[in-house]
Amino acid sequence: MIYQDSRYADGPLLKAYNARTGNYIQSVYRQWPTYQVQTYWYEVVDGDRIEHIAAMKLGNPEMWWQIMDVNPEIINPFEIAPGTQIRIPIE
Repeated sequence: MIYQDSRYADGPLLKAYNARTGNYIQSVYRQWPTYQVQTYWYEVVDGDRIEHIAAMKLGNPEMWWQIMDVNPEIINPFEIAPGTQIRIPIE
């Protein structure tokens, strides 16, 4: 679900096949920022959620989209498997 006030609300829809589950995932094609930021790696642990990682690493849970901007390979930010290495932007 994409909320109307989302920064991705006007983006084109993308339908991707998940070979692990055999289901299709519908998402919005994200436009990546043209600027470059420095990042460091963080390994997702069991129980982590993207907004908790943002709160812990960026100081604000609403900044989770900044983590997603530097991790374009992640399709669904709410289903990141434990053990996944993600980039965290350095402010």
